[in-house]
Amino acid sequence: MKSFKKKVRCFLVVILSVGFNTSVNARTLYVAVDGDDNNNGKTEETAFRSLQKAADVVQPGDVVYLGNGDYTNDDKYDGGAVLRIHRSGKPNAWISWKALPGTHPTIRPVGWAGVSITASYEIIDGITILGANDSINLLAALTDAKNKTPNPLYNTNGITIDGRKNSPYQKPHHIIIKNSTVGKCPGGGITILEADYVIVEDCKVFENAWYMRYAGSGITTLNNWAFDDSPGYHMVIQRNYVWDNKTLVPWEKTGKLSDGNGILIDVTDLKKNGATNPNADVAVVTKHQSENLLPEKQKNMQRPEWKGRALIANNLSAFNGGSGIHVFRTKYVDIINNTTYWNGQTVGYQELFANNSEDIIFLNNIIVPRPGGKVTSNNKNKNIRWDYNLYPNEQQVFKGEKDIIADPLFIKIDKDLRKANFKLSKNSKGINSGIDEIPQPYDIQRTKRPKKSIRDRGAFEQ
Repeated sequence: MKSFKKKVRCFLVVILSVGFNTSVNARTLYVAVDGDDNNNGKTEETAFRSLQKAADVVQPGDVVYLGNGDYTNDDKYDGGAVLRIHRSGKPNAWISWKALPGTHPTIRPVGWAGVSITASYEIIDGITILGANDSINLLAALTDAKNKTPNPLYNTNGITIDGRKNSPYQKPHHIIIKNSTVGKCPGGGITILEADYVIVEDCKVFENAWYMRYAGSGITTLNNWAFDDSPGYHMVIQRNYVWDNKTLVPWEKTGKLSDGNGILIDVTDLKKNGATNPNADVAVVTKHQSENLLPEKQKNMQRPEWKGRALIANNLSAFNGGSGIHVFRTKYVDIINNTTYWNGQTVGYQELFANNSEDIIFLNNIIVPRPGGKVTSNNKNKNIRWDYNLYPNEQQVFKGEKDIIADPLFIKIDKDLRKANFKLSKNSKGINSGIDEIPQPYDIQRTKRPKKSIRDRGAFEQ
């Protein structure tokens, strides 16, 4: 046990000890809705007008501040976005994109994405991306899905990290998305494609993927592309509120509704057989990223085996159309101290489960299926560890010695997680009954874990 704890702490150090800008040449740049792209961007009074102007001149170590207001453009090119981040930082000089203190900048995309990242060593902090769901009707989206050429209006993604058209040696890596809101995007919420070393934390992700033809989800990683084989957590999804992400338009590959999960880690193995959802959540860059297009001879290069570990911890995932948390054809995932509630609203998936996966650990989770729903499932899995989980109805798929079958006694349930309180009432059996095997220093609200000698179950420490 001690050696395992030591190893996990090492994992945390590997991924969390990065991201400090130490470049002596670092600059501070500003973007404002009343700015001007002819300005130098170096002060609030001489701010740029467009996010893309900053993206085209940014250098390693720079911090870009976004002022109050709405940012948009009419970029509907294949792979277009309001902000296309294509210049990389360096290991000791990350590039940061932040809300100016005291402001609430909002990106409102109408093309393929709000923010598209094809670079490395980047931080997105405190930015809101809101899509056009409120102005789209389902009939129009279903009609568009029959057209050969997709309209980005029905497929707009919030944030994409996309390495599919980068060379095999220039895939995105070392990216942090934190304290941000991604909602109402007809395409996927936060989608990570062919990348490595990504943290998504302290975000709110809701009402995404409704109208897309590509079967997206709230937070997705797909085809993780190994930057290296170092031990530790390469992917971290923690302390996020994720709700009401679902698909209402059939996936173009099958003609049936699919996915719409809260959190999904999808296909990290190298198998070629079996179904897979390619989550083609954003069209490839063809106009703006020609310098990164794969040479013809490299197009068929095989994706390297991903040997990193992933952590999904302290998230609240509820009322999604697919599962609350789901891993498919994936190895090496720790699913710790999450709360899931009434998911599978559209496609009937189980609350929290692995499918055709290996070396997956489920500990300290609170799992409440919708009426008629199921806690979990088991299909072609290997080496699953399941224990110290709490759920209201008996199930026989996985049975942990320290599982608890009981109502968790949430304080307040609401379909809008901003209004809900999924903390546990004082008589809940989830309090002081978890296991501290895999360290979690904070809960979803950054409350210290554990407060007492024993950790609580679920996403909240009471």
